Amino acid sequence: YIPFFLILFIYFTGCFTPAAEQSRMPLAALLLVGPSSLYYWYLVTEGQIFILYIFTFFAMMALVMHQRRKGLVLDSNGLFLFLSFIITLLLIAAWVGWLWNDKILRKKYPGVIYIPEPWAFYTLHMNNLHAAKGTF
Repeated sequence: YIPFFLILFIYFTGCFTPAAEQSRMPLAALLLVGPSSLYYWYLVTEGQIFILYIFTFFAMMALVMHQRRKGLVLDSNGLFLFLSFIITLLLIAAWVGWLWNDKILRKKYPGVIYIPEPWAFYTLHMNNLHAAKGTF
């Protein structure tokens, strides 16, 4: 995953423009921010790569603040990626908050950083519901 996030960050470094009007996202891009965020949420939670994701996100935030001092703003591509990462962080926080008191998943994912895998949640809770009903 390190090369993937490194490439994303390198791409992100080229997504700045001095013209504020180029930072507007078309409606189609706005509609795709949700699926993109869900993809990153799944990648981070199932791959257990939160540390890599959060370091990349903080590097992106630092770069945005640094470039703003130079008078540069994100273009539509950079804005899309940045918004996807922000919404991903919110989705991860909601996921962790929802499963915070799950005793079984807590045992499976001990430690300071508690981010359960979606597949573990499915096999623990959802799969049991299907088996109880007798349907697959």
